[in-house]
Amino acid sequence: MLSHRTWFLATALALLTLVGCSPSGDSHPPAGAALQGEMAQQGAFLAYEHSVGIHLPVEQVEPRLAAVREACGSQRFGQCDLLAIEQSQGAYQAASITVRIAPAGVEPLVAFAGEGGELQSRHTRAEDLAQAVSDTEQQRQRLERQQKTLLQYQARSDLSVSDMLALARELAEVDVQLAGNAQQSAQQQRRLTTNLLTLSFSTEGQPVGRLARIGEAASGMLDNATEGATEAIRLLGYGIPFVIILFPLALLVRWLWRKASRVRNGS
Repeated sequence: MLSHRTWFLATALALLTLVGCSPSGDSHPPAGAALQGEMAQQGAFLAYEHSVGIHLPVEQVEPRLAAVREACGSQRFGQCDLLAIEQSQGAYQAASITVRIAPAGVEPLVAFAGEGGELQSRHTRAEDLAQAVSDTEQQRQRLERQQKTLLQYQARSDLSVSDMLALARELAEVDVQLAGNAQQSAQQQRRLTTNLLTLSFSTEGQPVGRLARIGEAASGMLDNATEGATEAIRLLGYGIPFVIILFPLALLVRWLWRKASRVRNGS
């Protein structure tokens, strides 16, 4: 009897342990779940990009998009530049906003954008800019050496007017290339010191019932009928000129045929 009672208690404790350790459900994480910005370590040249998908109630998509835009424009979470906005209307509303933001601002901006929503997806990738940065630096050094050499030639007193004009043109071209190189280097540094963040907002359409499916089918049938009638009218319009030309020809052929028949009958 004691062994049966001991076995029962052990089984009950094991079941309670399994229940306590089992997951509480399949609930999705909130949209504000931490997504930290990334900063490349010293000596690395990585440009980070983040994509976050957030599910929101349909009535919150447009105001949330406007709020995120305002937060970026006001630099609420640090340096932030707006790059792109997309929005679609209809039964399945969706919107997206792309910003370039300081790494420290990624997490609070994602949390702000996802308040009351549900995180659906998040993705982070890095592009290695080491080769591009190296090429830009080598180009800068080459242009600076070329500029220095041209300035040394320009300082000579035995140059003809044509030589001085040629040197001036060469120096102007080098200056333009140096300016472009500096702009390219600044853009690379901007990509290295900030993160590209794309926030995509989506909603779910209304459940489609039997009546809704019948309505959609009827609407599609009317659309198809309208399109078919339009095509028929268009083809009729194309055919009218041919009818105008062919009808007299048909009458002429008929008249000639009847005349030929009379001649054969008379002979």
